[in-house]
Amino acid sequence: MTIVQTRGTEAASTEISWSSPDLNLWVATVNGDYAGMIEFTDGHFVVNDHTGEIIATTSSIPAAQSELAVHAEARVAANPVAELISHIAPRLARTPRTSYARGNAKCA
Repeated sequence: MTIVQTRGTEAASTEISWSSPDLNLWVATVNGDYAGMIEFTDGHFVVNDHTGEIIATTSSIPAAQSELAVHAEARVAANPVAELISHIAPRLARTPRTSYARGNAKCA
């Protein structure tokens, strides 16, 4: 699912990816960050958010994925600045310099 929120010229999108690392377990990531998981236990799907709190119990995997997607998108929409920063921050990372030049001399 993708949601695009616009405010002026700003735009934030939510990319939800699913993986199944084990039988009866599905893990969701939003833009590369852990968003929650779904586990099939006792005949139903238990949906946990990114903090481990149970947010829903459903009878099908599509319904469970939809519940988690809505929850994750609401969390991103509530804090679009943090989501934007998480995309920009890696680009702003600077590599430390081991030496610098001063005048004609190079210092280490």
